[in-house]
Amino acid sequence: MDHRKLALSATALLLILGAVALVALSRSKAGDPATVPLAALSELRARDVLFIEEHDIYLVNTEATPLALSNDAQHVGDIVEFCTSSRMFESAAHGEKFDIRGNYYAGPAARGLARYPVRVVGQQIFVDLDRELPGPDRGAQDALEPEGRFCVPT
Repeated sequence: MDHRKLALSATALLLILGAVALVALSRSKAGDPATVPLAALSELRARDVLFIEEHDIYLVNTEATPLALSNDAQHVGDIVEFCTSSRMFESAAHGEKFDIRGNYYAGPAARGLARYPVRVVGQQIFVDLDRELPGPDRGAQDALEPEGRFCVPT
């Protein structure tokens, strides 16, 4: 009789541990932004800049790994939008401007746009939204010049 109780207890314990492990694994896969693809590499290459609205980030095509940049202009909660004529990120509120790599160009912001780690697996772009990294300080990297007219006057 003792062997039966022990076997039943061990089986119940294994079932509980298995269920807990499955729940934990499913939560980490579903909730970990680095495991959810945000865009296809082919779509980014075709458009050069994509805004991922649900996460308030821009994906930027580069020759190497794509960039993931915050849309926060870092000044009183202002946001930036990508201007296709200047090929820069610009804020209408206070005139902040950042080049296509997120480097500071003009305005009251203290630094470049924040960025997130990116990895490409096959044709999918994954962004670790839990690891926001500060943008480069003003002057730390030379900003690219605008390619055309600004969308927001200076």
